Amino acid sequence: MPIAIALMDRADLFVLADTLQYSRQSYQNRARLRTPQGWQWISVPLKGGQHGRPICDVRIRNSQPWRGHHWRALHYNYRRSPYFELYEPRLRPLFEARWETLGSLTCCTMEQLAEFLGISTPVVRASQMPRRPSSVPEILEDRRTRRLLTGANTYDVDRDFADEVHILQLDPLRYRQNFAGFVSGLSILDLLFNYGPETLSMIRQAVSVESLSETVGQGG
Repeated sequence: MPIAIALMDRADLFVLADTLQYSRQSYQNRARLRTPQGWQWISVPLKGGQHGRPICDVRIRNSQPWRGHHWRALHYNYRRSPYFELYEPRLRPLFEARWETLGSLTCCTMEQLAEFLGISTPVVRASQMPRRPSSVPEILEDRRTRRLLTGANTYDVDRDFADEVHILQLDPLRYRQNFAGFVSGLSILDLLFNYGPETLSMIRQAVSVESLSETVGQGG
């Protein structure tokens, strides 16, 4: 999640690629929270047969009380963190609403995080673009651009479709957490609840960007 926030902050336009395929065992429908014992997953349950479908069409299994479970996990583990009370009133509606698709939940969550962090980059959902592009090349074609900012190892494709490709890397963030010790790979909420308004500046300090052409030239 921090890499997505870093990309949103640095981009001229951030596209929520909710038309790309859903993949099992990914972070698309789950996140890790800090706990006194270490960490725990919170996962959005999905209906069967969803692998390979566009994220915007993936159906949530609302017969399971996942929203209440997630909210209780957040409240139990973060209620004593410095900034939980600041964000709690604005975060709670995400867990009170009934979400039918993974795409709508994911996109709304990212839009809410951008508001929390004060990121003003324009955001568009791929599913709402004119041609409903289902791949990165199609997204660039729809936007009539050949410039791409992407995360390191975000995906591996032939980048001949772009004239400019810039790779954003995020150095590992190590920071004070609300329990003893440090656990990496947590949800961006962990950083937000512990550092509040400082979160974005911490992410910015850990970011570096290089062009693909420079990387290839150095390797050759």
